Amino acid sequence: MPAPTGRLFVYAMAAGAAALALAWAASGDSAPSQDELKMLQDPAGWEYVRISDQDAGVQTQHTCFDGQPHPQECSGTLTMNADNSFVQQVHIHGQTVARHGAYRLDDSGIAFFDEFGTEDGPYRFTIDMKAKRLTLEMPQVRDEFVLEKKYKRQREQRTGAPQ
Repeated sequence: MPAPTGRLFVYAMAAGAAALALAWAASGDSAPSQDELKMLQDPAGWEYVRISDQDAGVQTQHTCFDGQPHPQECSGTLTMNADNSFVQQVHIHGQTVARHGAYRLDDSGIAFFDEFGTEDGPYRFTIDMKAKRLTLEMPQVRDEFVLEKKYKRQREQRTGAPQ
Protein backbone atom coordinates (compact mmCIF):
# COMPACT_ATOMS: atom_id res chain seq x y z
CA MET A 1 0.00 0.00 0.00
CA PRO A 2 1.49 3.41 -0.88
CA ALA A 3 2.25 5.85 1.91
CA PRO A 4 -0.83 7.94 2.72
CA THR A 5 -0.57 11.70 2.63
CA GLY A 6 -2.55 14.44 4.37
CA ARG A 7 -4.49 13.92 7.56
CA LEU A 8 -4.60 10.47 9.09
CA PHE A 9 -8.14 9.15 9.39
CA VAL A 10 -9.54 5.61 9.19
CA TYR A 11 -11.55 5.18 6.02
CA ALA A 12 -12.30 2.21 3.82
CA MET A 13 -11.63 2.54 0.12
CA ALA A 14 -13.29 0.64 -2.75
CA ALA A 15 -12.26 -2.97 -3.30
CA GLY A 16 -11.41 -3.38 0.35
CA ALA A 17 -8.16 -1.39 0.30
CA ALA A 18 -7.91 0.76 3.41
CA ALA A 19 -6.29 4.15 3.71
CA LEU A 20 -5.61 4.90 7.31
CA ALA A 21 -5.83 8.14 9.11
CA LEU A 22 -5.91 9.64 12.49
CA ALA A 23 -7.13 12.90 13.89
CA TRP A 24 -6.19 14.41 17.17
CA ALA A 25 -6.20 17.82 18.84
CA ALA A 26 -5.71 19.76 22.03
CA SER A 27 -8.62 21.11 24.05
CA GLY A 28 -9.05 24.83 23.72
CA ASP A 29 -5.91 26.93 23.75
CA SER A 30 -4.14 25.24 26.65
CA ALA A 31 -2.26 22.04 27.29
CA PRO A 32 -4.17 19.16 28.90
CA SER A 33 -4.22 18.78 32.68
CA GLN A 34 -2.14 16.03 34.30
CA ASP A 35 -5.29 13.91 34.74
CA GLU A 36 -6.25 14.38 31.08
CA LEU A 37 -2.72 13.55 29.97
CA LYS A 38 -2.75 10.39 32.09
CA MET A 39 -6.05 9.32 30.50
CA LEU A 40 -4.84 10.18 26.97
CA GLN A 41 -1.80 7.98 27.54
CA ASP A 42 -3.71 5.07 29.06
CA PRO A 43 -1.77 1.90 28.14
CA ALA A 44 -4.90 0.16 26.80
CA GLY A 45 -5.62 3.07 24.44
CA TRP A 46 -8.86 4.30 22.89
CA GLU A 47 -11.46 2.41 20.84
CA TYR A 48 -12.82 4.08 17.69
CA VAL A 49 -16.57 4.56 18.05
CA ARG A 50 -17.61 7.03 15.35
CA ILE A 51 -15.94 8.61 12.33
CA SER A 52 -17.49 11.36 10.27
CA ASP A 53 -16.05 13.44 7.48
CA GLN A 54 -17.36 16.38 5.51
CA ASP A 55 -16.88 15.69 1.83
CA ALA A 56 -17.87 18.30 -0.77
CA GLY A 57 -19.79 20.18 1.92
CA VAL A 58 -21.90 17.17 2.98
CA GLN A 59 -21.25 15.60 6.39
CA THR A 60 -20.95 11.82 6.06
CA GLN A 61 -20.50 9.10 8.65
CA HIS A 62 -18.46 5.96 8.13
CA THR A 63 -21.03 3.15 8.05
CA CYS A 64 -18.87 0.80 10.07
CA PHE A 65 -17.82 3.30 12.75
CA ASP A 66 -21.32 4.62 13.40
CA GLY A 67 -21.42 4.75 17.20
CA GLN A 68 -22.48 1.11 17.62
CA PRO A 69 -19.96 -1.74 17.99
CA HIS A 70 -19.45 -3.96 14.95
CA PRO A 71 -16.38 -5.93 16.13
CA GLN A 72 -16.66 -8.60 13.42
CA GLU A 73 -16.79 -5.94 10.69
CA CYS A 74 -14.55 -3.23 12.06
CA SER A 75 -12.68 -2.18 15.15
CA GLY A 76 -9.80 0.09 15.91
CA THR A 77 -7.64 1.38 18.70
CA LEU A 78 -5.38 4.35 19.11
CA THR A 79 -2.75 4.27 21.85
CA MET A 80 -0.75 7.33 22.86
CA ASN A 81 2.36 6.49 24.87
CA ALA A 82 4.19 8.60 27.46
CA ASP A 83 7.32 8.56 25.26
CA ASN A 84 5.38 10.56 22.62
CA SER A 85 4.87 7.58 20.32
CA PHE A 86 1.52 6.35 19.04
CA VAL A 87 0.21 3.05 17.70
CA GLN A 88 -2.97 2.62 15.70
CA GLN A 89 -4.52 -0.77 14.90
CA VAL A 90 -7.61 -0.91 12.68
CA HIS A 91 -9.52 -3.93 11.40
CA ILE A 92 -11.93 -3.08 8.60
CA HIS A 93 -13.40 -5.01 5.67
CA GLY A 94 -11.29 -8.09 6.44
CA GLN A 95 -7.99 -6.23 6.59
CA THR A 96 -5.90 -5.21 9.56
CA VAL A 97 -3.81 -2.09 9.20
CA ALA A 98 -1.29 -0.95 11.79
CA ARG A 99 0.27 2.51 11.91
CA HIS A 100 2.76 4.03 14.29
CA GLY A 101 4.89 7.11 14.76
CA ALA A 102 5.44 10.02 17.09
CA TYR A 103 3.33 12.91 18.29
CA ARG A 104 4.01 16.40 19.61
CA LEU A 105 1.62 17.90 22.15
CA ASP A 106 1.73 21.62 22.94
CA ASP A 107 -0.59 24.58 23.56
CA SER A 108 -1.60 24.71 19.89
CA GLY A 109 -2.73 21.08 19.83
CA ILE A 110 -1.27 17.76 18.88
CA ALA A 111 0.57 16.93 15.67
CA PHE A 112 1.34 13.40 14.50
CA PHE A 113 4.31 12.17 12.49
CA ASP A 114 3.65 8.74 11.00
CA GLU A 115 6.21 6.05 10.15
CA PHE A 116 6.71 7.69 6.74
CA GLY A 117 7.49 11.08 8.31
CA THR A 118 4.23 12.68 7.18
CA GLU A 119 3.14 15.44 9.57
CA ASP A 120 -0.54 15.60 10.44
CA GLY A 121 -2.09 18.29 12.61
CA PRO A 122 -2.28 20.05 14.94
CA TYR A 123 -5.80 19.03 15.97
CA ARG A 124 -8.08 20.07 18.83
CA PHE A 125 -9.40 17.49 21.26
CA THR A 126 -12.13 17.32 23.86
CA ILE A 127 -11.87 14.76 26.61
CA ASP A 128 -14.76 13.91 28.94
CA MET A 129 -13.06 12.53 32.04
CA LYS A 130 -16.31 11.27 33.59
CA ALA A 131 -17.63 9.52 30.47
CA LYS A 132 -14.10 8.45 29.43
CA ARG A 133 -14.70 9.72 25.90
CA LEU A 134 -12.43 11.54 23.50
CA THR A 135 -13.47 13.67 20.53
CA LEU A 136 -10.99 14.76 17.87
CA GLU A 137 -12.00 17.56 15.57
CA MET A 138 -10.95 19.56 12.58
CA PRO A 139 -13.25 21.74 10.49
CA GLN A 140 -14.22 18.76 8.29
CA VAL A 141 -13.50 15.78 10.56
CA ARG A 142 -14.98 14.44 13.78
CA ASP A 143 -13.77 11.20 15.37
CA GLU A 144 -15.11 9.83 18.64
CA PHE A 145 -13.41 7.32 20.93
CA VAL A 146 -14.14 5.62 24.23
CA LEU A 147 -11.41 4.50 26.62
CA GLU A 148 -10.61 0.89 25.66
CA LYS A 149 -11.05 -0.42 29.22
CA LYS A 150 -14.55 1.09 29.41
CA TYR A 151 -15.42 -0.19 25.93
CA LYS A 152 -14.46 -3.76 26.87
CA ARG A 153 -16.42 -3.58 30.16
CA GLN A 154 -19.52 -2.36 28.30
CA ARG A 155 -19.23 -5.17 25.72
CA GLU A 156 -18.82 -7.77 28.47
CA GLN A 157 -21.94 -6.47 30.19
CA ARG A 158 -23.92 -6.66 26.92
CA THR A 159 -22.71 -10.10 25.87
CA GLY A 160 -22.02 -11.71 29.24
CA ALA A 161 -18.64 -12.98 28.02
CA PRO A 162 -15.15 -11.58 28.63
CA GLN A 163 -13.71 -9.76 25.63
